[in-house]
Amino acid sequence: MTTERILIYGEGPLASAIDQQLCASGIATERLRQSGQADSLPAAESLAQAKVLVLAADDDSGNVDRALQARRLAPSLPLVVRLFDATLSTYLAETISGVTVLSMSRVTAPAFADAARRLLREPKPPRPRQCQRSPRRYRVDRILVGALASLLALVFPSAWVFSQALGLRYLDALYFVWTTVMTVGYGDIALKDASDGIKLFGMMLMLAGAGFIAVLFALLSDWVLTRRLDVLHGRTRVRARDHVLIAGAGNVGLRIADLLSADGHRMAIIESRPDARNISTLRSAGHHVIVADATNPEMLALAGIESAAILLAVTDFDAVNLQIALQARKHGVPVVMRVTSPELSAHVTANGDGVALSPIVTAAEAFAAAATACLPPDPAS
Repeated sequence: MTTERILIYGEGPLASAIDQQLCASGIATERLRQSGQADSLPAAESLAQAKVLVLAADDDSGNVDRALQARRLAPSLPLVVRLFDATLSTYLAETISGVTVLSMSRVTAPAFADAARRLLREPKPPRPRQCQRSPRRYRVDRILVGALASLLALVFPSAWVFSQALGLRYLDALYFVWTTVMTVGYGDIALKDASDGIKLFGMMLMLAGAGFIAVLFALLSDWVLTRRLDVLHGRTRVRARDHVLIAGAGNVGLRIADLLSADGHRMAIIESRPDARNISTLRSAGHHVIVADATNPEMLALAGIESAAILLAVTDFDAVNLQIALQARKHGVPVVMRVTSPELSAHVTANGDGVALSPIVTAAEAFAAAATACLPPDPAS
């Protein structure tokens, strides 16, 4: 039994799922407990008795260190290594013989894409009619409306005062008040010969007008800056129809976008982190990326949830994915979601709230298959 075992290094849920997959196939395994040190692998004699070593810890650097150590101690031992970084994966595969490098995103993204393709091929049921219009992205600014109303309440009565005090036509008095408030003061109408009370009134008008103009310019600058940031963050309405909407621009979301866009689908992606490294890559590929919270109904409406063909919720958090999926279901949009917990994944799918896939289960199947493929053929067969 000991000469046929597969060694599995790691203590996370992926390592446990790989162990369960292999044991269910009748393959003997041995778990190596993680100590956080590169010298935690067993001795060369023990490695020589193993058939395959699976390195499934959560850190790239530790897995690379242990892969190099294992190759030094057992040059012919097949290795299955979990790595997140694509560049590091390529380098390790090219410079070490007998190694299979896998990542969660690389093995799970095709499963999500295939599930989306199946839903896209199914007949589309009629969608429920919305009882209310989609939330508006821009609402009236009450402060701006109040400032404009106060400015008009200051200008028009003041024009009447000056028309009476200076014997001007109302339009001339309105012109005088407007130039005073705007602080341009052409000098064609002045208060030099006016009474003291009118001069004091004019001084207060100058002060009040300058304050109102400062507020208006500040609000206008804020609106322009906000609009500019919205454009930079992609927060503009998606006009496409029957497009694929992805919530989450991580490695899984990036690979799903590549796979489905290759099928000819238009993509819209919502990502909550403005510093996510895949945003520029997605935009370079021509995809509409919105930097916003996908659980916000306004952002989903901005991304065209009413006209989307399907939504894939693949953020790193199960609760967030479920919340997004439930929002999409209100619009009758088919949903594929990423749910790490296998139990919750099965429950969501059975409840009809969407197709929920556990990346742990999918990845464990791929890692177990890769490890099994490295085993020597059974002489009895």
